[in-house]
Amino acid sequence: MDTLHRQDILFVLMAYSLGAIPFSYLIARWRAGVNIRERGEGNVGARNVYHVVGPVWGVLASLFDMGKGLAVYLVADRWALSPTTVLICGFAAPLGHNFSPFLRFRGGKGVGTTMGFLLGFLPFSTLAGGVLVTLAYLLTRDLNKALVLGIPGVILLPPVFGAPLWTVPYILCLFLLLAVKKIIDMPHERAIWARDPWQKGRPGFHPEPTTDEAKKEPVAQL
Repeated sequence: MDTLHRQDILFVLMAYSLGAIPFSYLIARWRAGVNIRERGEGNVGARNVYHVVGPVWGVLASLFDMGKGLAVYLVADRWALSPTTVLICGFAAPLGHNFSPFLRFRGGKGVGTTMGFLLGFLPFSTLAGGVLVTLAYLLTRDLNKALVLGIPGVILLPPVFGAPLWTVPYILCLFLLLAVKKIIDMPHERAIWARDPWQKGRPGFHPEPTTDEAKKEPVAQL
């Protein structure tokens, strides 16, 4: 294991700070004047912005979240003194997103930020995993199921594209971190959902409605 230098510690702090920028919160405040953590599924994430503020803004939030993860990798890979530091930054960026000091150490789940980091670190396998998520969503029309089916591809495919075997447990640990954050946030998310749910769709702790169920749901008044 390489020794961490002072410069490397600064890069880890940089990764945490960049990951902590709450783009979903900022976009929701700017475009709709709402606290995204108190609306919909109660998550400071792109999917919640998509449903609460609008699809365009949800996609923009997703791109920003992925962008900060990618930026962390590119900067650390270029200037960090130790390869170990780059790997630690892969944890620091989503930790910043999940426990942002700008939101009193609250935040989202870090999926977009993690995927952005992996897009720089292991681009081919990450893109292949992203394709699996997309195909699963097109088949099921359920993002929760699509993630369950597609994320294992992100975890298991790197050796297929020539990456060393240790990348599999490394990526697995990254996603286990996100799963722990999901468990931590569950009580808050259920409470917010009971008070102010989306007009369409359902969050990760609730299955997506079937086509028949969706037809039965009343159309929200504008």
